[in-house]
Amino acid sequence: PSPATKAAKPRRRKLGFVMVPLAWKSRLNAACNACTLKVALELQFRHWKSGGKPILLANAAMAQIGVHRHSKWRALRELEALGLIKVERRPRKSPKITVLNLPEDDDDAA
Repeated sequence: PSPATKAAKPRRRKLGFVMVPLAWKSRLNAACNACTLKVALELQFRHWKSGGKPILLANAAMAQIGVHRHSKWRALRELEALGLIKVERRPRKSPKITVLNLPEDDDDAA
């Protein structure tokens, strides 16, 4: 059979993943809410996609992963208290999140 008449193979969907620094992992052990973990993983993914630039975190984006707007803010406060992010609160706008680079030897922090 010629290549032109050959049926195209169905494309396999690539499964995505998120890499989490070990320093984040150890600090996230102290997190109290499941939504904090969801938001942390989303922030790590967006941080990687943006090339390390600050991230705007809209309520609609959080709703897609099952996080209510109040839970988003609770999670951001908790992540900020854990020293993982810096939040720039802006009236009537999505917060601007800066993911902080932690030292590698921060395994037993928190």
